[in-house]
Amino acid sequence: MRLRDLLLTALALLVLVGLAAPSAPAQDLLIPMDEQQENHLKAYGAVYATLQEGQTVDWLLNYRGGSFLTSASDAVRRELRVRGVS
Repeated sequence: MRLRDLLLTALALLVLVGLAAPSAPAQDLLIPMDEQQENHLKAYGAVYATLQEGQTVDWLLNYRGGSFLTSASDAVRRELRVRGVS
């Protein structure tokens, strides 16, 4: 019975961790610059506006066509949504 209790406890813990993981907010936001991106100029404009606000933006040269990575703030999300960046 001891092994069974241990397995049930481990299973319950896994289920709880699995349920909690999807609700964690993202800390970083990836702006892809590959074929998935519908309008590259709007994406560059959004990155420029983010830099003008004083946010840090990393340029991932060798990842998905030179994607950008920035912190996932509400202002950045709003800028991307307003500009229609995918």
